[in-house]
Amino acid sequence: MNINILYSSDENYVRHAGTSLFSLLENNKKVEKISIYFIDNKISKGSKEKLILIASSFNRVINFIPIETLLVNLNKKDDFPLSGYARLFISKAVDVDKILYIDCDTIVKGSLEELWSIPINDYLVAGVQDNPAIYMAEIVGMNKMDRYINSGVLLMNLKKWRECNLENKFIHFMEKFEGKVPHHDQGVINGVCKDSILILNPKYNMMPQFLMYSAKQVKKLYDIKHYYLQEQLDEATKNPVIIHYISKFFNRPWFEDCNHPMKNLYMDYLNKTDWKNKLYKPNITYKVKIRKWVFNHMPFLIFSIIERILDIKRKMYLKKRYKHLNVLK
Repeated sequence: MNINILYSSDENYVRHAGTSLFSLLENNKKVEKISIYFIDNKISKGSKEKLILIASSFNRVINFIPIETLLVNLNKKDDFPLSGYARLFISKAVDVDKILYIDCDTIVKGSLEELWSIPINDYLVAGVQDNPAIYMAEIVGMNKMDRYINSGVLLMNLKKWRECNLENKFIHFMEKFEGKVPHHDQGVINGVCKDSILILNPKYNMMPQFLMYSAKQVKKLYDIKHYYLQEQLDEATKNPVIIHYISKFFNRPWFEDCNHPMKNLYMDYLNKTDWKNKLYKPNITYKVKIRKWVFNHMPFLIFSIIERILDIKRKMYLKKRYKHLNVLK
């Protein structure tokens, strides 16, 4: 078995990418071949050497891809890192039919062989369902029946991407939004690929909301019609294959105030790299702290009412921002 892995990072996130890479290689030693592709957004020479050292310690090799070779016609006008968009344009840069993209802020806790073996010949992409507010999905052309995926872990059918000339479709989609697509690359992927998405088991991208909310609460909060069964979420949180440390209310594990229940797992792998023993000061905003307090101390009904009120404000802002598209009623 040959598994193709894709990471994308700049210097700011490279230590998290290195930590994720170490966890991936340590838990997939039995895989015959792992081809690692790394989109390089001005990563320093020293950081590259550290990544190469991690790979070589497991007898693996990293192929660095300069980001400049990918983002030739990109019309980006938001503040989202270029590294996040670069994965959209990888199909012409690597000569493989399928690749597994993994975000830097992850820990790979188990074997990827089962995930890699999932057939996606009839799909453009496979991912784990996310839970944006319904209006966020509607802006990019989806509806209540569609299942919107998180872009942190993507099984990408690059052969089909080339056949469908998907990179040009991504560019045109971004131009339609004047370079400011909601949820950035994630909005682009969902908007363009919405009719050709395979939903993966949540254990392959275990996000904080699976720990915070029940399946019933997610469907109520975000007005989602089709979602995971509670049994699937329970299994994902009990035996995750890939843990995705999205901020939410827990904050990320490299911040001192993080209270994610799996923070120590990230720290264990971090301390096996040359970036060990480095934490940052808290960065949770006052507004998030208030929402977190309400969630932890008030009945869920109160929290959901407050979220609905906040959603009205958010929707009004987005409706004004994307008025030229006439997508929100």
